[in-house]
Amino acid sequence: MSRMKYEPLRYSPKEVAAFDGLFRLAATGKQFSNIKVQDIATAAGIGKGTLYEYFSSKEEILACAVLYALDRALGWLEDQLQGEPSLYRTLETFLDMLEKEQLLPVTALTFLISSVSGQQKQELKQQYQERMQEIFRRMQLCEKQFFEAGRRNGEIDPALDDSFCEYVIVSSLFGMAGRNLCAHQQGRKSEWKLVQQMVFRALRP
Repeated sequence: MSRMKYEPLRYSPKEVAAFDGLFRLAATGKQFSNIKVQDIATAAGIGKGTLYEYFSSKEEILACAVLYALDRALGWLEDQLQGEPSLYRTLETFLDMLEKEQLLPVTALTFLISSVSGQQKQELKQQYQERMQEIFRRMQLCEKQFFEAGRRNGEIDPALDDSFCEYVIVSSLFGMAGRNLCAHQQGRKSEWKLVQQMVFRALRP
């Protein structure tokens, strides 16, 4: 199985520092509306003026930060498609890395996305539509290849189509994200294991 080809998003070290600074602020539960550009600059360890050399607004920082985080996570999943991947083993590692916040800043992203107004989300969606569509295309191709491998490996019931498999995984992950948001804390390891068990039991032959 060949690795998917795509043009990775490229950001400078200072841009990445800005993203990480925003994620650290959001991880404390701070609403996006209460975060100022100066707060992000301070958290990133760079000057506010320097930040404006790369971004025109904090909304642009947010949009690019989300794209950056998704691109990194997708890149990791695409790397797992080398050879004949195991869906279960990959998902187990993926969930473990999410629980430890090693792959995606789950807590920060959850609070950021939930605290952005509907109008802001719509504006950002329109402005970054092309990039988001590319992310979505990569995600769909990645899912398809994992599901195909899962059926060949006997990990997924052949009678289950891709839409059902995607629904099971996405709904389980969003359910966990919702619990984190309501509890204002990262999910306990036992809860992430429950997500894993739910997915495996729903998909197995």
